[in-house]
Order: sequence, then C-alpha cells, then structure tokens
Amino acid sequence: MIKSLKNQLVLALGLLVSVIGVVQGVSSYQLTQTGMNALLDMRLEQVAARLRDGLAESLPKNPSRGTQDERDVVAVVWKPGQDLPFRTTDPSLHFPRDAHPGFSGVDVNDEHWRIFTRQEPTMTIQVAQRSSIRRELTQEAATQTLWPIAVLLPLVWIAVALVVRRSLRQLNQLGAEVRDIDMGNLQPLPTVGVPTEIAPFIHSINTMIERLATSIEKERKFIADAAHELRTPLTALQLQADNLAPHIYPGNQERFQELRKGIARSGKLIAQLLRLARADAPANGAPLARVDLSEVVTSAVADVLPIALARGMDIGAEEMVNAHVRAVETDIGMAVKNLVSNAVRYTPDGGTIDLHMRRDGELVWIDVIDNGPGIDEALLPRVFDRFFRANPDVEGSGLGLSIVKAIAARYGGDVTLKNRGDGRSGIVASIGFPVEEVRENAAAPAMNL
Repeated sequence: MIKSLKNQLVLALGLLVSVIGVVQGVSSYQLTQTGMNALLDMRLEQVAARLRDGLAESLPKNPSRGTQDERDVVAVVWKPGQDLPFRTTDPSLHFPRDAHPGFSGVDVNDEHWRIFTRQEPTMTIQVAQRSSIRRELTQEAATQTLWPIAVLLPLVWIAVALVVRRSLRQLNQLGAEVRDIDMGNLQPLPTVGVPTEIAPFIHSINTMIERLATSIEKERKFIADAAHELRTPLTALQLQADNLAPHIYPGNQERFQELRKGIARSGKLIAQLLRLARADAPANGAPLARVDLSEVVTSAVADVLPIALARGMDIGAEEMVNAHVRAVETDIGMAVKNLVSNAVRYTPDGGTIDLHMRRDGELVWIDVIDNGPGIDEALLPRVFDRFFRANPDVEGSGLGLSIVKAIAARYGGDVTLKNRGDGRSGIVASIGFPVEEVRENAAAPAMNL
C-alpha cells in the first residue's frame, strides 16, 4: 500500500495519462490503417481511370513474365469478344474477367488480391494489388503513429513527477515549520499565498497552536502564581521554626531538624518552580545583553566551588573560547549553573568535573563532563521531563534539567545529555547557544580550581 501522497498522485496521474495515451495510440493505429486502405483503394481507382483515358494503349502487348515488382499494382485490360487480355502488366496472373464492378477480393496463384474492376462499353479494366503488400504498407504507416506516444509517455511520467513534487513543496515547507513548533516556538503558520485546498488545514493547525499557547500560558501563570503565593507561608514557617529552635527539648531536636530541612526543601522547590515559569515565559519583554560565555562558565564554577572543595572534588574549566550570545545574562548563568550543580550532586566525593567550550557551526557549546555513575540508557530520553529524577536517592526537585532545556529553547539553542563514550562512567551534559557574531576562536587561559 502506497502511503506517500506524492507517490499516490504521481501513480494516479501517470496511469491516467498512460491509459489515455494507449487509447489514443490504439485509435490512431486503427484510423491510420483505415486511412491507408482507403488511400490504396483510391490509388487503384486512379490507375483504372487513367487506363480508361488512353493509358491502356501504352501498356506492353507481350511483357516478360516476372519483370514487375511484386509491390506494384497489376493492370489488366480486356476487350469485348477476346478470350485473352488485350493488355496486361503480368501475363502470369489471370484474374476473373467476370468480377463484379468495384472492389472485390480474389485468390490468384495462392495469393489474395484486392481488385478494382471498371466496366466500360469498349473495355473492362482491372487493377489489382496483393493483400499482403497492402497489410505491410498499412502496418508500416500505422506503426509510425505509435512512436511519438512511446517516446512521450516516459516524458509525461517524468513531467507528472516534477509537477507533483513542485506542487507539494509548500507542504514540505509547512511540515518543517510544524516540526519546529514547541513550547519555545508557538508562532502560527503563514497563510499568505497558500493553496486554497491547504488553507483549512493550516487554519486548523493555527487554531490548535493558539489553544496550546493559551494552555501553556495558563499553566505557566498558575505555576508562577502558586509558587509566589506559597513563598509567604513558607517564609513564615521558616521564621517560626527559627524562633522555636531555642525552645525545643534536646530529645526532639532530631525531629525538629527534619522539619526544618523539609521546609528548606519546599522553599527550594518553590524557587525552582518560579525559575521554570520564568524560563517558559516569552523573552519579548526582557532586555537582552551581550553575554560573554567564558565569564558565565567561570562564575558557575565559582558558585559551586565551596561545595566541590568540601567534598574533595577536582573541578575546572579548560579549552575556553571567546564567544558571546545575545540573551538575558541571568538566564544563561542559571542554565550553566544547573548543569554544573547536577554534576556536583551526582558525582561521588573525590570525583572530577571538567568544563569545555567549543564552536560547532553557528552554536557555541559548553560541555560539563563528570565521572559519576552515569544514567541508564533507557532513562536518558526522560531526563528533561519535569519532576523526573534518574536517581531518587539523590536529593533534588527534578526540575533543574527542565529549566535548562526551556532556557536553551528560549534562545534558539539546544541541550543534550548522554553517557560518556570514552570507556569511563559519567555524564556529558552539553548546552549550546547561537553565537552573536563570528569571531576567531582565540583560546582563553585555562582555569583550574
């Protein structure tokens, strides 16, 4: 079953044109045969008329047998009262003298002949032609009419394929635009200049995009409002817990500290929700600046350095390149810091974390490489899902990578996460942003902390 609309159209139109071409060819073949037979009959009549008008006397009286080409017509002239022909072009042929006037068919010397008989008061004229020669001539002429169709049919198939491909090119462009639609790109499809048949389809997609954008905006606003409203009571709980700390009996201190940790985790989760809502929000109203990515990487390493040193980790940034992006600096900093913080969180004590920058086409990438336990390959497609945690034993909200992905999409970038491929365990987390302008990748001094 052909599922491609293009192939279906090419096949349908090609078969339709082929059927029409075959019917036209058969019709032309039959009409040509009929026309040639009529033309050959007219030739016999014309020869008979010329013989009647005096040409009969010019025929030889005693022609030699077999001197006439078999493709030529044979002429016989009879005179009243004579048993032998008065004139003939081939004395070896004896046509019936009493043949009916007009056209008839007879067998002479084991050959079938087409004879035209003309009765005149002073003579009887017979002009004949071999039926095999007539068939040969008509078939040759009719076959000539089939050559154009045989040549044109393949060209028509090619033309149909090109026309269909060109006609569906706009659908392919629309398909590419639809594939690019995501939470960071909810622009409606263009409707100017589209074919009438596609317009309802595009209108339906644009309506769906509007509903999706509205739903996402409502979700974002709800998350932001809920997180904002929850900050106040959590702050109050934190203050009350701080005030109660001196009055807690020593036997209840352990449970009280668990309560304070729970309040702190809730506060961090609310802060992450607020960051996710801001990352999902359009960047139209935020002022953009020229952000130096090497400085962002340095700042991210400096922020997590105390935790890394306390756990005996070796963290450093190498292979820095001079690259800038047009963005909100806090967004870029948050995305890079989340990747570095994730590496610190999942890397065991005494581990190593390396940061690299590289250029790849129009994107500049920041790679965060750790030597932690890695992630099960089956779980990798879900790492950017909200609230998903690959290792439940490690403390976290499951929103960090979702925020990173939202920020990358907001500025036309990308983010990937994969296991190391150098034979060692660990994760390679990479985030790329479009470079604001092309510059030479001058290596900056390496930084090891």
